Amino acid sequence: MDKNKLFINIILYVILSIFLLYVLIKEDKVTKIIEIKREKIVNIMINRFKITKEKTKIVFKNTIWLIEFICSTAILLILIRTFYLGNFVVPTGSMIPAILENDRLFANMAIYRFRKPKLQEIFLFREPVTNKDLYTKRVMGLPGDKVFIIGDFLYVNDKKIENRKYINAGKLGYDTWIVPKKGDVIEIVPKMDYVKYLKNSQINIDEIQKYLINNLIELDKILPDIEIKVNGKKTGMILDFLHEKEHLDKLMKGKVVTLVSKKDYYLALGDNTRNSFDSRMWGFVSEDRIKGKPLFRFWPLNRVGFLK
Repeated sequence: MDKNKLFINIILYVILSIFLLYVLIKEDKVTKIIEIKREKIVNIMINRFKITKEKTKIVFKNTIWLIEFICSTAILLILIRTFYLGNFVVPTGSMIPAILENDRLFANMAIYRFRKPKLQEIFLFREPVTNKDLYTKRVMGLPGDKVFIIGDFLYVNDKKIENRKYINAGKLGYDTWIVPKKGDVIEIVPKMDYVKYLKNSQINIDEIQKYLINNLIELDKILPDIEIKVNGKKTGMILDFLHEKEHLDKLMKGKVVTLVSKKDYYLALGDNTRNSFDSRMWGFVSEDRIKGKPLFRFWPLNRVGFLK
């Protein structure tokens, strides 16, 4: 991990932790300070709005108190869930048997701010297809790793992963992929002139982007035979370009997009290999999409326990 980024994260967590501990330990003092500030603000607003009736004043004060209480609670919950401990419901069975559909999990939201994911860890990330949903998968390829599938087994740097099986769904089973790492030269190569393909019509990148995100299965029809290379070698999909209009615009005009990667990437696979929409279909997960590490199942009660 970059030392500057690590240092910033350490400072951020030290400041945030001190703040939360102070609020917890000095709860009475903090509450009194808030009450004094709230009373001043309420009186200013009452004078400004020229509220004279006592009943109206009481209703107004109670309303402001309720709004302040809701906002304060929401801010604390957001801080805790974002930076410390998140809780999530898993909507699919893609991680069976480790995680079942509708399991409720606690996730460590801090761990990957201080270290990188390790091979075979379960991790939580924002998927690159629609850029909206959080997925729970297993890290099965680290930055720079060479990966391929033969006979239902995944090979990482030519080493067979014995404890898990993966069918060659998608394109991974037919190719050897290099997981991109920071500093690699990435090329996205279109195989045809898209201006001619679209009959020289006006290209609306917003419309194309929206269509691709909502119809990923049509990717090969709209952007036929896109080839992605890492350091000159063909590899799997990097769908971040769908969310970057500048790159998508170049591709739609038949231009090669070449860039030096500023990020590390990971291969994400589901344990339920026959029912998992994962890296085999849509490619790699960039490090900035990773949110946390699921640690503990707290529901249902008959399967409470730590995740492996």
